[in-house]
Amino acid sequence: MPYATAQDMIGRFGETEMLRLSSVDGDLPETVNAAPVAQAIADADAIIDSYLRKRHGVPLSPVPQVITRASCILARYELSVGGDREPPDQVKEGRKDTIAWLAKIADGSVTLEGTTPIVATSAAMTQDRQRMYGRHGEDGL
Repeated sequence: MPYATAQDMIGRFGETEMLRLSSVDGDLPETVNAAPVAQAIADADAIIDSYLRKRHGVPLSPVPQVITRASCILARYELSVGGDREPPDQVKEGRKDTIAWLAKIADGSVTLEGTTPIVATSAAMTQDRQRMYGRHGEDGL
Protein backbone atom coordinates (compact mmCIF):
# COMPACT_ATOMS: atom_id res chain seq x y z
CA MET A 1 0.00 0.00 0.00
CA PRO A 2 1.50 3.37 -0.97
CA TYR A 3 2.05 5.96 1.73
CA ALA A 4 0.25 8.63 -0.31
CA THR A 5 -2.22 8.90 -3.16
CA ALA A 6 -2.73 11.32 -6.01
CA GLN A 7 -5.69 12.67 -4.02
CA ASP A 8 -3.39 13.34 -1.04
CA MET A 9 -1.11 15.31 -3.33
CA ILE A 10 -4.01 17.28 -4.81
CA GLY A 11 -5.14 18.08 -1.27
CA ARG A 12 -1.68 19.37 -0.33
CA PHE A 13 -0.55 21.13 -3.47
CA GLY A 14 -3.75 21.88 -5.38
CA GLU A 15 -5.23 20.44 -8.54
CA THR A 16 -3.59 22.97 -10.88
CA GLU A 17 -0.13 22.12 -9.53
CA MET A 18 -0.78 18.39 -9.90
CA LEU A 19 -2.14 18.84 -13.43
CA ARG A 20 1.06 20.70 -14.31
CA LEU A 21 3.35 18.17 -12.63
CA SER A 22 1.60 15.14 -14.14
CA SER A 23 1.74 16.56 -17.65
CA VAL A 24 3.78 14.27 -19.88
CA ASP A 25 4.06 16.34 -23.05
CA GLY A 26 3.82 19.83 -21.59
CA ASP A 27 0.12 20.34 -22.35
CA LEU A 28 -2.06 20.71 -19.27
CA PRO A 29 -4.26 17.58 -19.10
CA GLU A 30 -7.93 17.69 -18.12
CA THR A 31 -7.34 15.30 -15.23
CA VAL A 32 -4.28 14.39 -13.22
CA ASN A 33 -2.25 11.81 -15.12
CA ALA A 34 -2.15 8.89 -12.67
CA ALA A 35 0.88 7.02 -14.07
CA PRO A 36 3.65 9.58 -13.39
CA VAL A 37 2.10 10.46 -10.01
CA ALA A 38 1.99 6.79 -8.97
CA GLN A 39 5.61 6.33 -10.08
CA ALA A 40 6.74 9.41 -8.16
CA ILE A 41 4.93 8.18 -5.05
CA ALA A 42 6.52 4.72 -5.41
CA ASP A 43 9.95 6.34 -5.70
CA ALA A 44 9.26 8.54 -2.67
CA ASP A 45 8.06 5.56 -0.63
CA ALA A 46 11.23 3.63 -1.51
CA ILE A 47 13.32 6.54 -0.22
CA ILE A 48 11.27 6.68 2.98
CA ASP A 49 11.57 2.92 3.53
CA SER A 50 15.32 3.07 3.03
CA TYR A 51 15.55 5.37 6.05
CA LEU A 52 12.92 3.67 8.21
CA ARG A 53 14.03 0.09 7.56
CA LYS A 54 16.74 0.26 10.22
CA ARG A 55 14.27 0.95 13.03
CA HIS A 56 10.81 0.03 11.74
CA GLY A 57 9.17 -2.80 9.87
CA VAL A 58 8.33 -1.50 6.42
CA PRO A 59 6.05 -0.80 4.74
CA LEU A 60 4.36 0.92 7.66
CA SER A 61 0.76 0.00 8.38
CA PRO A 62 -1.15 1.98 9.41
CA VAL A 63 0.55 4.90 7.75
CA PRO A 64 1.17 7.87 10.07
CA GLN A 65 0.03 11.21 8.65
CA VAL A 66 3.59 12.58 8.81
CA ILE A 67 4.74 9.78 6.49
CA THR A 68 1.95 10.59 4.02
CA ARG A 69 3.15 14.20 4.13
CA ALA A 70 6.77 13.13 3.58
CA SER A 71 5.75 10.93 0.65
CA CYS A 72 3.85 13.82 -0.95
CA ILE A 73 6.79 16.20 -0.55
CA LEU A 74 9.28 13.74 -2.01
CA ALA A 75 6.93 12.74 -4.85
CA ARG A 76 6.38 16.41 -5.70
CA TYR A 77 10.12 16.82 -6.04
CA GLU A 78 10.37 13.69 -8.21
CA LEU A 79 7.68 15.08 -10.51
CA SER A 80 9.48 18.44 -10.66
CA VAL A 81 12.78 17.16 -12.05
CA GLY A 82 13.77 15.75 -15.39
CA GLY A 83 13.55 16.91 -18.95
CA ASP A 84 13.33 20.68 -19.00
CA ARG A 85 11.87 20.88 -15.49
CA GLU A 86 13.74 22.53 -12.64
CA PRO A 87 12.07 22.44 -9.22
CA PRO A 88 11.46 25.75 -7.46
CA ASP A 89 13.48 26.50 -4.32
CA GLN A 90 10.44 25.76 -2.12
CA VAL A 91 10.24 22.22 -3.53
CA LYS A 92 14.01 21.71 -3.16
CA GLU A 93 13.92 22.90 0.46
CA GLY A 94 10.93 20.68 1.21
CA ARG A 95 12.84 17.64 -0.04
CA LYS A 96 15.98 18.64 1.85
CA ASP A 97 14.06 19.12 5.12
CA THR A 98 12.19 15.84 4.67
CA ILE A 99 15.38 13.87 4.02
CA ALA A 100 17.00 15.46 7.10
CA TRP A 101 13.96 14.46 9.20
CA LEU A 102 14.08 10.88 7.87
CA ALA A 103 17.80 10.72 8.70
CA LYS A 104 16.99 11.71 12.29
CA ILE A 105 14.44 8.90 12.49
CA ALA A 106 17.05 6.49 11.13
CA ASP A 107 19.66 7.52 13.71
CA GLY A 108 17.13 7.44 16.55
CA SER A 109 17.23 11.11 17.50
CA VAL A 110 13.59 11.54 16.40
CA THR A 111 10.81 9.05 17.02
CA LEU A 112 7.97 8.23 14.71
CA GLU A 113 4.76 8.48 16.71
CA GLY A 114 2.15 5.79 16.21
CA THR A 115 4.60 3.06 15.20
CA THR A 116 6.43 0.40 17.12
CA PRO A 117 10.17 0.35 16.48
CA ILE A 118 11.94 -2.91 15.82
CA VAL A 119 13.75 -4.07 18.93
CA ALA A 120 17.28 -4.96 17.94
CA THR A 121 19.07 -7.62 19.88
CA SER A 122 22.80 -7.56 20.00
CA ALA A 123 23.41 -10.43 22.39
CA ALA A 124 25.31 -13.31 20.91
CA MET A 125 23.44 -16.56 20.95
CA THR A 126 25.19 -19.54 22.53
CA GLN A 127 24.22 -23.13 22.45
CA ASP A 128 25.25 -26.06 24.58
CA ARG A 129 26.13 -29.06 22.47
CA GLN A 130 27.71 -32.32 23.32
CA ARG A 131 31.36 -32.33 22.40
CA MET A 132 32.05 -34.41 19.36
CA TYR A 133 35.75 -34.70 20.12
CA GLY A 134 37.39 -34.49 23.48
CA ARG A 135 40.88 -33.38 24.35
CA HIS A 136 43.70 -35.71 23.41
CA GLY A 137 43.48 -38.74 25.61
CA GLU A 138 39.83 -38.29 26.75
CA ASP A 139 38.29 -40.13 23.83
CA GLY A 140 40.91 -42.81 23.68
CA LEU A 141 43.00 -41.23 20.95
